[in-house]
This record gives sequence, structure tokens and C-alpha cells, in this order.
Amino acid sequence: MVSSIPPGVLPNWMHKLKNGAYMSNKILERCLLSFMSEDEASQAVEDAIRMGILVPKGKAARAKGKRISLCFAQKIGELQQSLKPDPYCFECHLPGTEPLKKCLSCVRSFHANCQRKNPHRPNYSVPSDKGQAYRFPLNESDMEESCDEEDDAQQGTATPASSTIPVAPDTSYELDYNSNISNKDPLKHEADSSDDVFFVSEQPARQRKRRSTLIKSEEAPEANNELELCTPCRLLKLSDLLNPPHVSIEELNCLLDYSWQTYHSWLKKDVRKYMAKHWTERDSALVKSALFKNDTLGISDISHSIEIKKYKHLSEFLIDLLDLQHNIGIFFGTKCEEYNATKWLLRDITHDIREIRRCSDCYRHSNEANSCTFWFAKPCTQRHELVYAKQYGSPHWPAKVIRVMTRKSNIYDVRFFGGSHSRALVSARDILPIDTDISQLSTKGKNSRTFNAALRELRCHMMLLHQPMYLFNFYADPRDAEDLINRALPHCMEAAEVNASVKRPRAATPASAKKRKIAATATTATPKRLQPSRRCSMTSRPELLQQITAHMDTAGPFTGYRELVQEVLFLNEELTRNKAELEIMKKELKTVKRKRWCQHCLEEAEFDCCFNASYCSDECKRRDKRRHQGTCGLQLKS
Repeated sequence: MVSSIPPGVLPNWMHKLKNGAYMSNKILERCLLSFMSEDEASQAVEDAIRMGILVPKGKAARAKGKRISLCFAQKIGELQQSLKPDPYCFECHLPGTEPLKKCLSCVRSFHANCQRKNPHRPNYSVPSDKGQAYRFPLNESDMEESCDEEDDAQQGTATPASSTIPVAPDTSYELDYNSNISNKDPLKHEADSSDDVFFVSEQPARQRKRRSTLIKSEEAPEANNELELCTPCRLLKLSDLLNPPHVSIEELNCLLDYSWQTYHSWLKKDVRKYMAKHWTERDSALVKSALFKNDTLGISDISHSIEIKKYKHLSEFLIDLLDLQHNIGIFFGTKCEEYNATKWLLRDITHDIREIRRCSDCYRHSNEANSCTFWFAKPCTQRHELVYAKQYGSPHWPAKVIRVMTRKSNIYDVRFFGGSHSRALVSARDILPIDTDISQLSTKGKNSRTFNAALRELRCHMMLLHQPMYLFNFYADPRDAEDLINRALPHCMEAAEVNASVKRPRAATPASAKKRKIAATATTATPKRLQPSRRCSMTSRPELLQQITAHMDTAGPFTGYRELVQEVLFLNEELTRNKAELEIMKKELKTVKRKRWCQHCLEEAEFDCCFNASYCSDECKRRDKRRHQGTCGLQLKS
């Protein structure tokens, strides 16, 4: 029998019927008038009596309009209906007047009109978070409007076995772990090796525009079966496909813990905390038996699951959050602050889950920013294309490509080097390859300290790309990565200063200018796109970090560059030392100018004779009297 008792009714009644107490049906109706009408309250009491949740006192039949005493059913077995589906819709958390559809795989139920078209996107609007502790960043790339492409791509791959109609049969395609359809041919591939390294958006500029590849069949047989499943079951079917590659269970739970510890404070209370605080164990068991088909999930349960590393997929964590929201919705109601808090919680954690799917290393490095200042310079297992991206009103700025959205037009989701590492969506026409000459970029902002700091971080990242991958993964020792960054930073700083010094060259003769022009033409005749080199395999890692540094020092192609960097470093130290000496001399000169000096012996004076002369002693004043007598200011006044 389908329940028609609205959410929030049973907890209100249990406050009146604690420990098997009896209460008049009129009182039970009045306690519901704060969130429903009199007719609805009377109908709720009638339905509860009919279902056996409320039991009248004695065996007398109830006459219409007569007051009777009711108590909560004290036999848990009579309330349990474990073999029947959930009487509340999993999406709207209401029983409703429409029939509920049972999920084919579990005991959850849902209304056909409430079923989500996309299991990752809710069918409700998130309430405003103005004044809340955590506010969703407005400049993020996965806002509601900009997510259409990714979500549509995921709809096109609703199940791993979904049938699709290829546009070009002779072309091969593949799906990445974000369910984005990508063309294999334009991508640059390197020689096969045992190194598990992936690249994102590593395409030549002329091939960045992708073709539409697959079209979802509207008559696919799996499409109908997909709508027969509830949202958690649909997420479970996509769990393997949407899980980030090469992320262990330990690392996955660590990443989830970062997000959970940040946002779980949205929820001030849950069902389990509320019942333990207000009711006895027996009363709590009675309400759970009447409301929930599964065990009531609490905040502490999710924290414990992360602690014991229970989650093997991101979807499992998201399903627990959806179950938590469903329990709160049918217990407290959908118009209370507790339920709105679950919307904010799911909004923020879903955003973090998307970031983990795109690049788990970027998400981990950003959460470890407190332990390393140059966290953004650390390379990721999934290599990011490096570009110069330009926003409106700003110069071209070095950035990492997080993803490329190509449904409407080529839009690059980038994250900038330097500063706060802000995120932006940039059109393809405002993207330049990283090997572009800096002098050809717009002059606005290039001489600023922030731009040089961004270039320094960029060059540090490019140097670290040559290091083995395992030095920066989840199991790496942070001290090794910190040591590598400290070794690279002096060279990166000098490289940025060299580029800045080239912007304003000294005046030269026509002959030398001609030679420079010829040399510049020779160096820029064959530009080469910078590609990050392959890292070493995890199986062939060296034992000591010193071996890696020694290998870097003896690398042939970088010998000339290292000699030049060492020379520039030495000259910079000389320049710094000379600047320090000059500052000391300026301070001494300023101090000397403020002192008074003896007119006769040129020692430091002790007193003044007049405005024109000072002396260190009376003896010097007596000896200089004849020479100073004609110009003494005191004698002239007298």
C-alpha cells in the first residue's frame, strides 16, 4: 500500500507520543497545521491509522468526528515493509498523488515526471547562498550555462553499452574518462612505453578545432531501460567510466576527505543526530521502521566510510550524499533549512567531484597549497597543454589548459600561472602557443612584477616536467618535490629576468643592429612547439634523488643552456653585491652631509662660531681667528 503521509509528519507526532503515550487525534491534527491545511492534517491521521502507524486505544470502533486516543504502534514488525518499495519519491521526497515507479535494481521509487534526464544534474534550482559560509565561485568554468557541453557528452554515453550512430564509419574514436568524445587522429602520440602519462589538449594549433563525431541514437533500446532505474543505480552503471584513471582507493578517499572536511559543516544536524538527541532508542527505531527502507545515513557514517577507505568510485560517495539528502527530505520536509543545506552541500561537493574527474593531481595539489608555495608548478600525470591566454582588458598570460569545450565553439578552460591561479573560459582566438616569442605579445603588463612571477612559475613547471612522475604523485615524499622546486627556482628566476632585460635593448650601431637582425631571423626561422618530455616509468625509478640531479647536470642538449644560466647567475650575484655596496655608500654620504666639520682641522665639529664656521675646540678657533675674522657673521652683525 502506497503511503500518502507527507514528510515531516511522523517526527512531529513522535514528540507528542514518546514512550508509548496516548494523545487525542485532534491534538495530532493541530500539531500539523503549521505546514499543512486542516483537511490535509485530518487525512494524514486517517492514513496513519489505516496503515497501522497510529493505533487507537482499546478495540472500540471509531465513530466519525469522535475524539479518540492514539499512540504510536509499538511493534516494529508491523511497521517494517522491507520487501516493498520506498513510499517516497527519491527526487521530490513526496508521496504525491501520482503512482510511484519502483527501480528495477533496488527498493527506491520515483515519479516518472521527477526522474532526472541527466543523473549528474539535479532537477531543482539551488537556493541563493548569499551570506552563507561557502559561496560558489562565480568565475568557475562549470557553472550551469557552461556545463551544457560536458553534461550533453555524458548523456551521449549514458551507459557503457549505449548504442551510437557514427557519422564517419571510417574514423576511429575514443572516450576519455570524462565521457568526452575525442578524435584520435589529430592528437600527437609519442612512442609506446611503460610510462603511464596522459596529455590533455596537446594538439597543434591548426588542428584544435574538432569535428562532431558521434550522435546519440534517439531509438536506442537502452534509453528506455535507463529511465526505469533510479538516479543512484544510473550513477553506479557509470562509476567505472567516470572514475579518474590511475587513482588508487587510498588516494581517492583522501581527495574525497579534502572536499568533505571543507563542506560538511553545511549540515548542522541529520536524522540520526536528531533522533538520538530527542528520543529513546525504541522510539527512534519505530520512526525508522515507518519511514525508511534502508538504514538512516548520517554525517558520521560518511566520515567513517572515508576514514576506512570504503569508497572505490566517486559515484559511491555521491550516492551516499543523495541518500543522506533523501533521508533529510522525508524526515524534516522539503521546505526547511536542513533540506536547503543539503542542496548547498551537494552543489559544492559535486563541483569538487567534477574537478577530481578532470585532473585529480591538480585538485590534490591545490588542497596541499599550504605546504608548498609553488604547488601549481608541480606536473600532473595527465599533462596539460601550456598556452598564453588572453582575457578582455588583460595581456596574454601563461596558463594551463584544463579542458577544451567544442560543442558550440572552441572554448578553452584554462587556469593561469601566478597570483591566485584564477580560472577562466577563453576563446580559441585568444590562445597562443607557449613557444610564442614574449616580445611579440602586447606590452601591457609585461613589465609588471606579477607577470614576471607568473613566468617564473611557468619555467619552474617546464623544468619539473623533465623529472620522473613518481616524485609528484600521491605516494611521493613531499620533501623530494620541495627539494626539486628549490633547485629549479634560481634558474627560473634568472630566466624571467633575462627575458625582461631583452625588452629594452641598448642603442647599437647600424652594423651591430644588422647583425642582431640576421641572428634573430636565424633563430626564429624554424619555430618548434614545446612538448613536455616523457617521464620515467614507475617500474624503472632510480633509488636516490641525487642520481636524478646528476643526470640533469650531465645532459647533453642542456649543457650550453646551463653554462649560460650559471654565467647569468654569477653576474646577477655581482650586480646584487654592487647594488648593496652602492646603497651603503649612499647612506654614509647622507650621514656625512648632515654632520658639522671644523673650519681649521676638518675634524667633526663640537660647536658653532656662526652660521659660516664650526670648530672642534677653542684652540682651532683661536688659530683660525685671523682668517675667519673678516667673514664671521657675529662680528658683521655687531
